[in-house]
Amino acid sequence: MAEEFRYALIVLGVLAMAGLALHGWWSARKASQQAQSRFMPEEKTSGESGEGFDEYGVGKKRKLAPGEKPQPKPAPSVAPRSDRLREPAKKFREEREKVQPVHEEPSLSFSAADDAEPVTETAAADEGPSEVLILYVLVPEGQDINGAMLLPSLLTLGFKYGEMNIFHRHLDNAGSGGVLFSLANMFNPGTFDLEEMDRLQTRGLSLFMTLPGPGEALQNFNLMHSAARKLADEFGGQVLDNTRSVLTVQTTRHYVEKIREFQRQQLIRG
Repeated sequence: MAEEFRYALIVLGVLAMAGLALHGWWSARKASQQAQSRFMPEEKTSGESGEGFDEYGVGKKRKLAPGEKPQPKPAPSVAPRSDRLREPAKKFREEREKVQPVHEEPSLSFSAADDAEPVTETAAADEGPSEVLILYVLVPEGQDINGAMLLPSLLTLGFKYGEMNIFHRHLDNAGSGGVLFSLANMFNPGTFDLEEMDRLQTRGLSLFMTLPGPGEALQNFNLMHSAARKLADEFGGQVLDNTRSVLTVQTTRHYVEKIREFQRQQLIRG
């Protein structure tokens, strides 16, 4: 039960990050267009104001006829806000409010006796902190990853459809054992429906692994990195890091160092 909650929070977190990134990119682009359209005319008219142009730089000034009223100044235009771009963050907040009360009481799901609760709390404290490593596969704008082509590729890479309606790479290729890393839809709804895979069209995939996890962490990351590169090559996309920048050799080494540092801290905590 606790593992399901963890996957749910991870998937929701990935969706929120992708949604906020798209919202930030759209806002910055819109603000740039507004600034260009609003201030460029003023710069032009400032140099021509002494040559007979009106304050808007549209035409020459003219005298008003007797009884004629001056035209009112146009109201500044305000770009309409898009509610669609706020939906990922809004949905994440709503889902987090639903999941949070359940996540606060994990011991209730595992308590078999009245005296088992202190043991569960102690075990949760001994687990220590966790770390999530994320890679993205994103195809260029105007292109899509087709579900009918994606499914056989995932099966070839050893993924199995499972909990949370996403794909998992298990310790055993047969689909048993612990989960090494998982794959979700980068865009809403974040999950996959096997019955609708033929109709699936998405621009991105999210691969993530949790530390600590089963098996050897560096080997698991190498498998996840290799799977991301193969999917990117097959669908003509790029592998991105957790900041949605193109993954380079330097950022790959940063992931490796992060894993090694996490393992060192685990050894120190005993």
